[in-house]
Formats: sequence, C-alpha cells, structure tokens
Amino acid sequence: MTSALILFPQSPFSTSHVDQDFETELAAARTAGFETGFYDHDLLETGEADQALRHLPRSDTQQKLLLRGWMTSGENYQALFASLQRKGYQPQTTPTAYAQAHYLPLAYPLIESDTARSAWISGDDPEAAWQLYQEFSSSDAIIKDWVKSAKNHWKDGCFIPAHTEQQRFAEIFHVFRSERGALFNRGVVLREFMPVLQQGNDMRGMPNIEETRLFFWQGKALVSPANPDRLPPVELAHWEEIARRFESPFLTLDIVRLVNGGSKIVETGDGGVSGIPIDLDPDLFYQALYKQVSQNLSSI
Repeated sequence: MTSALILFPQSPFSTSHVDQDFETELAAARTAGFETGFYDHDLLETGEADQALRHLPRSDTQQKLLLRGWMTSGENYQALFASLQRKGYQPQTTPTAYAQAHYLPLAYPLIESDTARSAWISGDDPEAAWQLYQEFSSSDAIIKDWVKSAKNHWKDGCFIPAHTEQQRFAEIFHVFRSERGALFNRGVVLREFMPVLQQGNDMRGMPNIEETRLFFWQGKALVSPANPDRLPPVELAHWEEIARRFESPFLTLDIVRLVNGGSKIVETGDGGVSGIPIDLDPDLFYQALYKQVSQNLSSI
C-alpha cells in the first residue's frame, strides 16, 4: 500500500526545499514513513492554486494527501483541494470540513456547551458590531474575526470591559480592524470572556494562560498532553466525543482550564494548518499521525 503524502510549504527561495519553519516537521514526517511534497503558499494566497502545485508530480494512484502548512482562507483551500484532485490526489479534508473547523461560527453549533457564549455578523460594519455588542455589554468580552483576534493589542483592540460605552467600543473596534488588515476573515465575532486560570499578565496586559492544543485524527486524540496537569487525562474521552462531531478527520481543539476547575474550548482548527505546540515532540506527533492514518487507509 502506498503511504499517504503530506504537503508542506516550500521555501520562498527554493522550490526543492521546505519552508525553514517546517524543517523539523518535514524530517519527522519522513522518519515516520510519510511521503512528502511541496506547494507554494505565496502563490496560493494570490489565488493561483494550480501554479502553487506546479512542482508537485502527478499521482497515478489517487494517493491520499494531508496538508501541513500555513493557515489560508476557506476559498483558497477550496481552490487548492480542486487543484490537487486534478493532479490525481485525494486530499483527506474536504473544503466543507476545513471551513467547519476553521471558522468559529461554523464550529460553534458543535461546541456551544463547551465554549464561551458567542455571536457574530458577516462583514465589518462598525455600527452592526456595536449593535451585536449589546448582547454582551453586561460582562467582559473579546472581539475577533471569524478566525483570529488582535490579541497582541489586548487592551486596545481585543478585550472589551463590561459596560463599555460606544465611543470606547468604536476605538477598540478600529484598532482590531486595522490590526487584522487584509487578514480579516469574513466577519466580526464577539465572545464572552471566560474566567480562565492565569499566571499574571504580559507587558501588553494580556493574560498569561495555560492552553493545551489537542490534535485528533478521525476523532481520536493523537497524543496525550505533554503537561497532564493542564488537562486531566480523564477528560480526553469528552474532547474525543466532541471531535467526532466534526466532518474533518484532522482537527485541533485548544483547551483552557477555568478558575472553577472546569475546562473550555477557546478555539477549533484544521489540523493541517494548526501549529504544533513547542512542548510536543514532532517525532512523537508524526509517528502517532502515521499510525492512525495508516490504520484508516488500510480499512478502506
């Protein structure tokens, strides 16, 4: 049986080398047993999906394929998916599954009871965002787009204290929108701020929190948390049950501990574009992924 292929972003300076940020992952993937190939992320971002794959050989075996690269929009992923199919590959995550994991409003119905109360609008109209805020004004909240926030500007472009007046809201909205710039995704999301365990604040005033990223393949956690104190192992079955609700076979959930001792999801993501935490050994990650993917393919 031909092993699955993992597609990595190529170096901006060489079509035959991986982006330097993925060098360790590439080596770990090959050691685990994956075949590998490259795509041009810059060309993908400019809407040239076919050109982004120009150096990827055609597959005559309908080879299964996983992505490990940089985050991209749902529209760009859909174009990449179609281009890969035209080259004879079978990407394991469909565009619908990618979008469901990538965009909070699409994931929210699946995680509502295990995450912060949230609401959203399409677009970036400041007045519409202010009207949305009326649902959250009695508690602290954060503002983000459908994917990311401007948390590096925590006090001025992310965190909204309870009972914020319209002028101050408009100032926070302006910083948030300016910071996201061309990376702004689809619309505005407001989320109730959760009482998470934190260890002080950084120099920007942003809370230092212990967050655990879990990777799943077909609803099964690939590896246990590197620091079990952040996420008791008894909870893994619960997060796996949630992961199985998603269409995506390759998923991430970011979990935080709350002051009251519980845990909540702060973010969902596509496993192909979610970074590996610094405390997760890439060799361990890719060995677990290879084992699970191989078992899945052998059962088809």
